[in-house]
Amino acid sequence: MKKNVTLIYGLIMAVFSIGYVAMSSFSSVFLLDTGLTNTSIGLILSIGALASVAFQPAIGGLIDRNPHVTSREVIMLLTAMVVAVGIAILVIPGNDTTRTSILYCAAIFFMMLAQPFLNSMGMETLRKGYVLSFGIGRSIGSLGYAVGSYVFGDISVKAGPRSVPIAFSGAYLVVCLLLWLYPVRGRGANAIMEMADEENVSEMRGHKDNPFLFLLRYKRLAAILMGLVMIYFGHSLINTYALQIVIPKGGDSGDMGTAAAIAAGCELVTTMVFAFYMRKVKLHILLKISCLFFTAKIFLSYLVKGVMAFFLIQGLQMFGWGILWIGIVYYVNDLVGDRDKAQGQAYAGMSFTIASVLGNLLGGRMIDAFDVDVMLLSGTAVLPI
Repeated sequence: MKKNVTLIYGLIMAVFSIGYVAMSSFSSVFLLDTGLTNTSIGLILSIGALASVAFQPAIGGLIDRNPHVTSREVIMLLTAMVVAVGIAILVIPGNDTTRTSILYCAAIFFMMLAQPFLNSMGMETLRKGYVLSFGIGRSIGSLGYAVGSYVFGDISVKAGPRSVPIAFSGAYLVVCLLLWLYPVRGRGANAIMEMADEENVSEMRGHKDNPFLFLLRYKRLAAILMGLVMIYFGHSLINTYALQIVIPKGGDSGDMGTAAAIAAGCELVTTMVFAFYMRKVKLHILLKISCLFFTAKIFLSYLVKGVMAFFLIQGLQMFGWGILWIGIVYYVNDLVGDRDKAQGQAYAGMSFTIASVLGNLLGGRMIDAFDVDVMLLSGTAVLPI
């Protein structure tokens, strides 16, 4: 029996989540301090995320076709690039908004490009016969997000905005080290034989190279991806612009971090018992339940007027993102063929990225043109309840 890699996989997820917290959730703390507007911030995050969309399916297809390329190696390369960009941000003058914008956009690009391949790495691990409790691994990731949100909320107040690039550079350096220690290497002899067989099937090659043919082959996946874009659009609004949401309620970046920590702590409960949910409820029903809770959370974010009430509604995260971020991985894995696993996960990641692009771009514009309440109501209206 091969070794249990749940702990190290969970640590990778946790530290990656900490880097995500610093780079994405606290982006406004750093970028507003450089003199950028909400619209400019949304544009920076959107361009970085949108650029990653163009490459995610191609890299997923490369992993599926090439037995010598693994998700682990791809993530290592991309997170190393995030570290390099973060260091570059730190050495440029704080008032150079042009170079800061370009570099921050690049950091978002590399981070978003790497994110979906954490899921495919987990699936590769299971297929190679290692012991991995995916739910527990993701639970450790949620714990990292919760701890990172709470701690960094306090740090950002005391240490100042430039602690943001320091935090995400340090986090992704640790991710690189953990991936280097990750014991699952290569794809194995069976994978090499499967790739050789696939080279003889031109139709299979064609649908991998063409996203339209791929989604035509998996029509149900195409519909699910459209729903993911609608769900995550609202979620990205309250994540990216959490600071702008909490300030009118009397809070600051520390309160924003506390709220994010509460939400992550609540979703931790769901991820730990997700296997139980799967035995009792069909996956597509679980995904519909998560959609209802996403809708409730963003609408209540508009209704509540104080910080304490805002803290309370973070509990809805338990059945919103807590269900979706594991459920969609299993759903896509069950839906696509064995030779399409990495690319299927890449398309799911691409849907989240497209939603983030729309949320970042439109959210900042709505705040500048109207106010944060208009943004929240718009996010509620597009969710596929």
